[in-house]
Amino acid sequence: MTRLAIANRSFFGGDNLPFLRALPDDSIHLIATDPPFNKDRDFGVVFRDRWSWDRDARDEWIDDIKGLCPALWSVIETAGQTADERMSAYLCWLGIRLLEMHRILRGDGSLYLHIDHSTQAYVKLALDAVFGADNFRNEIVWYYKTGGVSKRWFGRKHDTILFYSKSDRYIFHPQQEKSYLSHKYGFSNIELDEDKNGVYRMVAMRDVWDIPALRGNQAEATGYPTQKPLALYERIIRASSKEGDIVLDPFCGSGTTVVAAERLGRRWLAVDLWDGAYETLCARLEAEGLAESGDLKHLVDVSPSP
Repeated sequence: MTRLAIANRSFFGGDNLPFLRALPDDSIHLIATDPPFNKDRDFGVVFRDRWSWDRDARDEWIDDIKGLCPALWSVIETAGQTADERMSAYLCWLGIRLLEMHRILRGDGSLYLHIDHSTQAYVKLALDAVFGADNFRNEIVWYYKTGGVSKRWFGRKHDTILFYSKSDRYIFHPQQEKSYLSHKYGFSNIELDEDKNGVYRMVAMRDVWDIPALRGNQAEATGYPTQKPLALYERIIRASSKEGDIVLDPFCGSGTTVVAAERLGRRWLAVDLWDGAYETLCARLEAEGLAESGDLKHLVDVSPSP
């Protein structure tokens, strides 16, 4: 199959599956993305997060999944038996895209897939099937303090980011974070520092990330209903790519991954079905002085030339 050569700073408005299928094998260094979560709700005019076999799955996808990755099809069937048909339809829709994401990642590439409790267990099994359980690297817990509480369960205050690599040759740059100490005495040969929160030392970053969720009055907030903070995706991009690498977000939404990639000197490609995604992305990059609208390529057709 002829593949499409895509230039840096390219945005495609539409379903991401044809775009993913048009990309060459082993061409992307990092995929960092925040797909729908199967929340069984609508997010205004931005996107619908409800799933059914009649509307959201295709017979050819089923055939492809069965032929390319029987283990993935087993996960989808199990989800229909242990959860419901909406879950299995969602996994079919996502699974065919995961197969393409695996294909286009380089041997030293990685995927960070952002999800929450709604489907985390099943998506983890789907990723084990596609990427191999041996290539699972981390279940990152993004902890935040905002959001509702319940009288019937513990407050749900985290999302999960599943980190998989294409192989054991993946790029990874260890990150550090502040570890606050109760006092500054009793530590030898350790360089300590102090800020308004107390005394701390720098330690290797762990898999629970305490990063505040966005509030509507923050400068980076766009009003997009599921927008994530830049600090979260900058951390991912720093850890699993190098300057000049290609970062892809096939569910770019408000453009957080793209803005983070541009800030950090990475090349990027982005896709989203929402009509306002391109304008929102342009506005964010222009507001930060990172790019002008003429610098972005708005693709409307990803069919390879004959």
